[in-house]
Amino acid sequence: MLNGQDMITMLKKFKTIFQTLMVVFVVLFCTITFLHYVDDVKARAEASIPQKPDFEHTNNQQFLDNILQCVDYVYWKNKDFEKVNVELLLAQAALESGWGDSRFAKVGKNLFGIRTYDLQDPHMLPSNTPKKWGVRVYEHECYSIEHYIKILNNGANFEDYRKLREDGIDDPMILVETLGAYASDKDYFPKIKSIIKKIRKSYKIN
Repeated sequence: MLNGQDMITMLKKFKTIFQTLMVVFVVLFCTITFLHYVDDVKARAEASIPQKPDFEHTNNQQFLDNILQCVDYVYWKNKDFEKVNVELLLAQAALESGWGDSRFAKVGKNLFGIRTYDLQDPHMLPSNTPKKWGVRVYEHECYSIEHYIKILNNGANFEDYRKLREDGIDDPMILVETLGAYASDKDYFPKIKSIIKKIRKSYKIN
């Protein structure tokens, strides 16, 4: 039978063990809670990063949504880019790609009919007739949009566009008149303006 002193000693040992277990439990709980918090913060941060869309679409609204998602991705990726007028971008993409259904859009992922004169670049020919240029092929539609923005921001043929933008003019109905280098036919500007009106009336882009 334990005497009083032994009982006190045993109780002290139990108390020490219990306190040690409590400390271990608290440390484990805090560690697990912190790790969950870190994972949650990381997940939230990753969720806020724009992603390239799969670009599948069955209607015009989805096509426009995909482009807008690409625009967000491109500006996130290239934080030094000057922004271009998004309505004009959407209208040109719709016209040049047949709302995403042209051969160049589906196969070449080229939404703007952007050409290359270096036939070593990945490209598609507009017909079986040999040409000195081809329509560029991209790995993803977002890269086509990125290239379009670079062209407007840096292309020698679009200085008038940039000058109007610098002057604070952001009306696509005015800006389109500076894109003569893009005009493939005499009705190009009216067609673009008509599409802009259609987008404003029938689709959601904000």
